[in-house]
Amino acid sequence: MKCCRWPTISEDPRAILFVLLFLLVSIALPQGSWAATVEAEVTSFVKQIYRDNDIQISFTQLPSHVKGDVRVKTVSFTKVPDAGGDGICMVGIEGKTGTEISVQVPFKVLVKKKLYVAKRDLRKGDVIRPGDMVVKESYLNGAGGVYPSAPEDVLGKVANKEIPAGETFTKQLLDDAVAVQKGEVVCMTAESKTLVVQGKGTALEKAKIGELVRVRSASGREVTGMVTGHDAVTVEF
Repeated sequence: MKCCRWPTISEDPRAILFVLLFLLVSIALPQGSWAATVEAEVTSFVKQIYRDNDIQISFTQLPSHVKGDVRVKTVSFTKVPDAGGDGICMVGIEGKTGTEISVQVPFKVLVKKKLYVAKRDLRKGDVIRPGDMVVKESYLNGAGGVYPSAPEDVLGKVANKEIPAGETFTKQLLDDAVAVQKGEVVCMTAESKTLVVQGKGTALEKAKIGELVRVRSASGREVTGMVTGHDAVTVEF
């Protein structure tokens, strides 16, 4: 009577394939489905309050005893991210004895934003044209409120100081262009609820759109109106 035996790996190619698949699956699977890093859990939690998930979360003061894979049980805000992107989460992790340990985890939110950069050297008083800027993307702390949010917030503005090529435009570097110059003839529109009258006048000072300016009408009367466009002034009566 012959004794039955299982084929060896060298004798059965299917056995070799089975062993290889087993090793690959074993390497791919995590050691425990509950294991995660505090950074990953806090990042997922913080992204829920942002409509645009194209953000990065950085951790500069992560406590040493929560580094690596741990069991995260709860995550909540101790401090919601402020305008600078700084926030704090309270993270509950499972300790060695099974009890929950609360740890404060500071973090900073970096938001992806389009930045508008000077393409050439600009002098004080230069008006920004389309060819004067390029667009770049970067991650900034918080909302980046000091930077213009759209091309129209840059184009047509005036540099209020010298801006070298490569410098990023900020709101502080730009002024609205002067729409009315002193001594210029402007189109005056005087309007009330029932009547609109148009005529010509002479600006007695320079002004930007949205500012008040004194104008002398064709009859010699001095009035004050709001600049509503280039060489355009609206007067209410």
